[in-house]
Amino acid sequence: MALQITGNIELSSGIVVNSLYCRTQAWLSENGLDVGCTPYFYTSKSAYDNNSPTVDIEGIKILTPYDRATDGSDILLFSNEYVKFQLEAKGYSVTITDL
Repeated sequence: MALQITGNIELSSGIVVNSLYCRTQAWLSENGLDVGCTPYFYTSKSAYDNNSPTVDIEGIKILTPYDRATDGSDILLFSNEYVKFQLEAKGYSVTITDL
C-alpha cells in the first residue's frame, strides 16, 4: 500500500516538486490507544524500488488517537488514510495505491 501525491509540494529543503510517492510505516502504541504513522516520501515509485534516499515534507504529525472498535483493525490502512488526510489538508491530491 502506498500514497501517490500530486500538487506543488514544497520539500523541507525548499525545493518544489509536482509529485511524490509515499510508503507509510504503521505502529500501535503500547497502550493501544494511538497509532503511529511514519511516512517515507520518495521522488517516485522507482526511487523507492531502487532504495533511493527519502525526502521530507514538514508538518506531518505521526501520532493519532485510535479506537479499534470504530477505526477498524487494519492499522496500515488507517495510517495511510491519516497521512492522506493531512496531505489533502495541505492542498495536495492524494491517492492510495498498490492495495
